[in-house]
Amino acid sequence: MESAQPQIEPASAEGYGEVRQERELVKWMAAERPYKPLDKQMFVTGVVVAILVGVIMLLAGEFMAVLVLAAIIFAYYMWSTVPPQQVEYKITTRGIRTSGRLYSWGEMTRWWIEEKWRSRLLTVETPASWPKRLHLVLGAEEPAVKEAMEKYVLMETPAETAMDRAGKWLAEKFPLQAK
Repeated sequence: MESAQPQIEPASAEGYGEVRQERELVKWMAAERPYKPLDKQMFVTGVVVAILVGVIMLLAGEFMAVLVLAAIIFAYYMWSTVPPQQVEYKITTRGIRTSGRLYSWGEMTRWWIEEKWRSRLLTVETPASWPKRLHLVLGAEEPAVKEAMEKYVLMETPAETAMDRAGKWLAEKFPLQAK
């Protein structure tokens, strides 16, 4: 008995767009997040403020809020003492690849470049996915990254909100660290 081999025919291109394979446009290695080493004065000031707020919350019977406050202080301590790892970022014809995940162009609404802690960041809004904003540390490849991003997503810096202005005012009036 002869086994019947299924006949495979090429798919018709009618009704479908052109298939484009993913192609790498820009690739760079950089830190996974901006990093600022722990400033002892800032940490001590933050802990003192947290202890005062924690005592007030304990007196009010808010035990869970005290635990959340302690977790935030611990997380800040860890982010400030553990330097970030180097990761690979890729901009391809399908989107941005980082940490083993592809963020497709359709998920992105706008992007801009900003500076934080002496690091240049590519910030990309992705409102339909998590996280809502990608913050990618840039390296020497910044011009190539700009050129690649401009082809696919709108470059637009968001307007400063009232919350942004309030945060800047607080940081200016009540600095936690000496300049």
